This record gives sequence, structure tokens and C-alpha cells, in this order.
Amino acid sequence: MTILRLAASAMIGAVVLVGMTPAQEKDKVDIRGVVKKITATGLGDNIGSVLVEGKKEKDTHYDKAFVKITRKTKIFKMEGKEKKPADFKDFKEGQTVRATFVGPVAESYPVQATGAEIIILSAKK
Repeated sequence: MTILRLAASAMIGAVVLVGMTPAQEKDKVDIRGVVKKITATGLGDNIGSVLVEGKKEKDTHYDKAFVKITRKTKIFKMEGKEKKPADFKDFKEGQTVRATFVGPVAESYPVQATGAEIIILSAKK
């Protein structure tokens, strides 16, 4: 009986660990950096993508990423301390953004992932 409980606990723990993406960790973002390239596609659910380049910091996981933007991606822009809704057309090269991912991350370089949320932090420099 004890062995069964241990085995069940181990399996549940493994499922929880495997199912968690980096962005689900509290107060972590997957990438923060500057928008280097914007590509609009408009094909089906896929709106386009942005190439983001930054530094890997304590609270980020990647320094460079192609972030796919879908109709489910939540896009915001900071206006002062307020987070306001934004749209794909609001992206401009040179802006600073932060993004969290959803689903699998293609571990190429740069990584490729689908954006869960992307926030425009500052205007083009």
C-alpha cells in the first residue's frame, strides 16, 4: 500500500513538472527585450511574429526569441503605470517588450514560441 502511494505521488509530481512552462513560475517572464523584426502573416489564427532580443536576467528565461502572435495572444501597452489593451499594429521596431509563452518552446536559437501575453513597455527608442 505504501509503495502504491509513493508511486502515485511520484507520477503526479512528474506530470506537474512536465506540464509547467517557464512563464507559469511566479513573477517570471520568458523574455524581455527590444523588438528587432515584425512579420505580419494574417493566416488563420496566426497574426504574425516579433523577434525580441534582450539579456537573460534573473527573472527571464531567454535572451532572443521569435514570438508568434495568435488571436489568443493578449497584447497590452503600458501608459504610465496603467496596462492598456493593444493590438498587433501597435508593435514597432525598437520598442521594449516583455513576453510570456504558452505551449511548447522550440529550443532552436533563437527559441520559437507562441505568446500568451506580450506587453509593450516603452516606445521606440
